[in-house]
Amino acid sequence: MEVARALIHEGWDVCIPMFCAHSRVDLVALRGKEILRVQCKTARLAHDVLYFRTCSNTKNQPRPYHGEIDAFGVFSPDTGWVYLVPLDGLGDNACSLRLRPTANNQAKGIRFAVDYEIGQRVPPERLKLV
Repeated sequence: MEVARALIHEGWDVCIPMFCAHSRVDLVALRGKEILRVQCKTARLAHDVLYFRTCSNTKNQPRPYHGEIDAFGVFSPDTGWVYLVPLDGLGDNACSLRLRPTANNQAKGIRFAVDYEIGQRVPPERLKLV
């Protein structure tokens, strides 16, 4: 839900594929002629780094999403932020997003969470219900 809210706030129309029980797409986002197939994930925080899986694990067999989605919509309950991470260039098993620079200031090959932020969680008491 947090990913859908953030996408809508960014100007996307969001559709949920209801009749595709085995689809690997959680949301379809539309903006103009752009179509974005999104798989939603929850990130876990450990030592200033957010981690999320880039594969499903069916019958103990990791299955990557290459060719089936365009991006991961990632919500972190720890930071309250939603991130939209394109599938291109991600590994088959996991992805990490750094919240702060590394101790040695390495930047090459590092994904910083701020580069993928699309919205912050809105507390329920601040939502305007129509």
